[in-house]
Amino acid sequence: MMDSGFPLTTEPNILKDMIAPPNIVSRMLSVVTGGSSSVSNTLPGATASNVPWRASDLKHSNNEVYVDLVEEIDAIINRDGFLVKCEVYGEVQVNSRLSGIPDLTLSFANPSIINDVRFHPCVRFRPWETRQVLSFVPPDGEFKLMSYRFVEVFKDLE
Repeated sequence: MMDSGFPLTTEPNILKDMIAPPNIVSRMLSVVTGGSSSVSNTLPGATASNVPWRASDLKHSNNEVYVDLVEEIDAIINRDGFLVKCEVYGEVQVNSRLSGIPDLTLSFANPSIINDVRFHPCVRFRPWETRQVLSFVPPDGEFKLMSYRFVEVFKDLE
């Protein structure tokens, strides 16, 4: 992204590579040398990548990915005990520890009932739009892959 001709990024992984966290050594070095910047002089390699949310040289001893489906259910029940309205708010949370640049695919048993979806930038929209399949290259660590809502209104059962 460019802002008035200056490169600008908001991707957390790139910012972590560009700006060092403060520590006692960097403070002592800045006092001795007179420099106060903790910003790197070189851009990280991921800034020119098609996958800026992931470093290309990641190595893990154990390749593993955890997917958690977290849902919140709001329901209205009438005085006879019948369900009147039901809303489900859900998130797909992922914890990825995979080496290299993995290409993952995730599908649902009945994706047609899912409404109001929001995706992490790593999700490719075209496979979801055409086949209702999540195709993505995950960032390293924990992130929210998608959130969604499902609403069902039931007719009067009397």
